[in-house]
Amino acid sequence: MVKKFMSMLIIIAISFVTFFGFSSSASAESFKFKTGDGQWDGQIYVNNGGHVGIQINDWSNQDDLKVRLCSASSGNCTVFKRIRYGNPGNTTTFTNMVGGLYYADVAKLDRPNIQVTGVLRLYLLG
Repeated sequence: MVKKFMSMLIIIAISFVTFFGFSSSASAESFKFKTGDGQWDGQIYVNNGGHVGIQINDWSNQDDLKVRLCSASSGNCTVFKRIRYGNPGNTTTFTNMVGGLYYADVAKLDRPNIQVTGVLRLYLLG
């Protein structure tokens, strides 16, 4: 009897997850980055029409940076958006994104031969 009850409970749990999916309470992730290394600096999954906030902290010098998001499926990228050192919150936003996985790319605005390291925070808005 207990074995049958447990089997039914497991089937109900699997059905629930299948129909409703997982809900994540973590809406932000942080990544260490280094400009000019040829590597993606972070990634985020966005639902269709979603908005992405980007914050850069703890970067190694006061040079202005720029950031863009590139679709993992199509390879298309947004335009670079500037993030100024000391700008309130060191943030920028990308809105009305096509759903899918995106890779973040942080680059220097000027003097690209000097590398900058820091922390990139990607988060969903709304």
